[in-house]
Amino acid sequence: MSSLAAVGADGYYYPPDYDGNKHRSLRGYNKVPNARKLKTQKKEKASLVVRFEMPYNVSCCGCGKTIAKGVRFNAEKRQHGAYYTTKIWTFRMKTPCCKSVMEIRTDPKNTDYIVVEGAKRMAAAEDRGEGSAVIDLASEDARVSSSDAIEALERSQQRRSAAARDESETARLMRRSAANARDDYAANRSLRAENRRRRKRETALAAEGEALGLRGGVRLLEPREDEPGAGSFALLRSRRRTAQAGKEASRKRTRIQNQSIF
Repeated sequence: MSSLAAVGADGYYYPPDYDGNKHRSLRGYNKVPNARKLKTQKKEKASLVVRFEMPYNVSCCGCGKTIAKGVRFNAEKRQHGAYYTTKIWTFRMKTPCCKSVMEIRTDPKNTDYIVVEGAKRMAAAEDRGEGSAVIDLASEDARVSSSDAIEALERSQQRRSAAARDESETARLMRRSAANARDDYAANRSLRAENRRRRKRETALAAEGEALGLRGGVRLLEPREDEPGAGSFALLRSRRRTAQAGKEASRKRTRIQNQSIF
């Protein structure tokens, strides 16, 4: 490699027609694209497929059919400018009725959605579901009851059982509310008094156990009225078993010591 080629490879060679104000850098002179700028442009042009839910009732401009609120689509999500620091997003999708393209854009200024193309937002009454597409549950039940009496009877039984469950739950919540609203000071006072009495009994039993020579891990239980001497009898039996065990161990030790090793 010649010295001029080496200088050009290291980025120190500037051609005679290089203009710093025009080209800014050798990359600009050689028309090398900026990787960061390309990445930003690709990100702006790229679309993300998301799950979009229709925010209100719309009417398709292609066939005139109604697309109800809550219908979900696989929509292409793209950014379309910004409102101050809030991004504005557009969602493009195909209608399920005639497969025409529909586009909806967010409106951060009014906290709403705008139908850009492919559909038309329905009136407020239709948007609330007061149009002809709303199913009257009462008339539906009447039709079912007239056509199938057994199914109507099952529905009535289910309604009664649901009402009974709701009533029992309401009664339980009312009892709980009444219990929480009563005098908490008296309940707390009685509980603290009971805890003081319990601690005094435990302290007395611990002192009695220490007087009897019991270890710290052994706790005496409160005496029972039907067994006045049960505690003393159990303690005496425990001591006898301990003495017998010690004697038996001593006899075994003596027997082993007196045995011959041959």
